[in-house]
Amino acid sequence: MFKRKTKAVTATATVALAAFFTTPAQAAGVADFYKDRTVTIMVGFGAGGGYALYARTLGQHMGHHIPGKPNIVLQFMTGAGGNKAANYFYTVAPRNGAVLAHLSNSVALQQVLRPKRIRYDASKRNYRGRMVSMRSSLIVWHTAPATNLVDFKKTQLIFGATGRAGQDYMNPTLMKNVLGYNVKVVTGYKGSRAINLAMEKGEVHAMANSWGSVKARLGQWLDKKQIVPLAMIGLTPSPDRPDIPLVLDMAKTPEDRQILELMASTTAVGRAISTPPEIPADRLAALISAFDKTLKDPAFLADVAKRKMEMDYMSGADVQKIINKTIATPKDLIARFKKAVDFK
Repeated sequence: MFKRKTKAVTATATVALAAFFTTPAQAAGVADFYKDRTVTIMVGFGAGGGYALYARTLGQHMGHHIPGKPNIVLQFMTGAGGNKAANYFYTVAPRNGAVLAHLSNSVALQQVLRPKRIRYDASKRNYRGRMVSMRSSLIVWHTAPATNLVDFKKTQLIFGATGRAGQDYMNPTLMKNVLGYNVKVVTGYKGSRAINLAMEKGEVHAMANSWGSVKARLGQWLDKKQIVPLAMIGLTPSPDRPDIPLVLDMAKTPEDRQILELMASTTAVGRAISTPPEIPADRLAALISAFDKTLKDPAFLADVAKRKMEMDYMSGADVQKIINKTIATPKDLIARFKKAVDFK
């Protein structure tokens, strides 16, 4: 592999870059690069889930705010709970500003859990910003043998999951090993849409999925009470449903709370957009500006409302702080967390 000579730019340089991208000559150079070009947003999960919904909605509008107005397409790369796409994005994807990514919100956690299998460094990616946090909800089908937390302690619920690296596996497993709930997890599903179908058909009873995705994708099921939210994984309760119990508040000891808090911290990373390291500074600044403008675009916001999506913006610099804090997690806490999620 050839050695890239482009100067690296970190997330902490966001403000400076925004100021840097000001001159007509710089704007013209960026426009020339993006004119008639196709920009790819890489998605680490399937085409039918919440990751696809947010990436697709963003992609339908963001191109209008990038100089040169490039076409934007999505590329789906599933596998290993999102790690396959994250590894590819960091090691293979072009570092010229033509590839963005909407990857798993747990990339930093995965980095500290399985460093020998990870080929990326989340601290060196450039986060453009977060569209929304990703509080995860535990959802059960209305005919399941347990539809409340009291019965869930005594009666087994079968959860569907993509793989052991995914939060759809780790969240219910934490409920089992830390809080004592009766859980079995079946892995191998290709995405949340497949798990939804399995739940409807009775193959599994429950799933763990982003609350925002549940409302956007499964709103009719919620309205008809075909699915029941049992609990929420996050640092704070969901503003629209404070009645749903917060898993973090169920911890019985300070040590258990540390484990649950580490998992919940990934929800704050949320649905973030990033670029690889070493993007040319003028293009990076243009992408930062385009992302921010898109999230204020009335046409984009109209689509968001139409699709019943949530928005909760966070700057790329603030997302990076959360990423870096996770990477700095003490080794003893990582060891306890691995045991709690049956990590192998």
